[in-house]
Amino acid sequence: MVSSPKSLVGRSFRNIVAIELALIGDIVMITPALRRLRNSFPGARLTLVAQPFAWELLHDGGLVDEVMVYDKRGEDSGNSGFFRLARRMRPKDFDAAFIFHRSFGSALAACLARVPVRVGYRHELRDFLLTHPVKERELPEHIIRENLSLLDAVGITGEESMVEVAANDGREPAFLSQFGQRIEAKPVVVICPNGGWPTKCWKPQLISHFLDLYGVGEVAFVLVGASGDERFAREVYSVNNEITDLTGKTTIRELVCILKRADVVVAPDTSIVHLAAALGTPVVALFGPTASERCGPQEGSKSSVLYGKVNCLKCYLKKCTKDPFCMDTITPEEVKAEVGRYLALRAFPAPKE
Repeated sequence: MVSSPKSLVGRSFRNIVAIELALIGDIVMITPALRRLRNSFPGARLTLVAQPFAWELLHDGGLVDEVMVYDKRGEDSGNSGFFRLARRMRPKDFDAAFIFHRSFGSALAACLARVPVRVGYRHELRDFLLTHPVKERELPEHIIRENLSLLDAVGITGEESMVEVAANDGREPAFLSQFGQRIEAKPVVVICPNGGWPTKCWKPQLISHFLDLYGVGEVAFVLVGASGDERFAREVYSVNNEITDLTGKTTIRELVCILKRADVVVAPDTSIVHLAAALGTPVVALFGPTASERCGPQEGSKSSVLYGKVNCLKCYLKKCTKDPFCMDTITPEEVKAEVGRYLALRAFPAPKE
């Protein structure tokens, strides 16, 4: 029988570190837990250890005091990177670590840094590294809720806040000005053509069909994605409307700018969904092999989820040979209807003469 972790109710911390070494979407989904830590220990300094993109998303937003960059694909790669991280953490004299990342190394770094309170989810390989090992719930939760449940388990409770990122750093007008009239006086619909896995992608042919459901010059379409996604964007075209292709061409901050400017975002299960939700931009999320109740847009955000229409959804397979393929059964017409629902709620300036 697994005993419950010791409660931290009544403890006062002055210097807290949170550790999350996963991808962009995970960083966004950890922000409600960070907000709870901030609210629960208002006098404490809060540091987040995360990959480099977290610095761009959070460093000037007031949610955390510092983002300590862990470059797992660069100078901190490999097992030795965790030892370097521990050496950097130790002089900070943290008095509590909340380890949201599930890896052995993230718990090891906090232990080697001699953080006296170390809270994290249990795993037989790392339980001995944690002072407060928490057993996961038997039924899977949304990742946002899972992060908060880690805090609940040690008595750090509160309401679930919305996801957030630092939305304005003063560079937006200069970045957006380069697009001129292409994104003025008309709806801006941002589309992410790559889902990361082959099974999460909505085919370029379906995206192109979706674009051509709109009249000539009716909508400004923008494609976004990471470096390497250009091959997906090259197959997307529109007869009626101009497409601005920004795949692989933006920094994280520039991506935030364009998502904030968008009137609606259409994306498969990717970090784009969570970034848009954090910025308050309506998002139409397309799901097939993954479960929106686990990793979809946060409940309460301006969002819709459209699922494929097959009986083998949420398989979590990265390869599929079934016909029909789930993502192919999401029709351009139903995506347009959902996008239109959000556009109808927004006002647009009259076109310039």
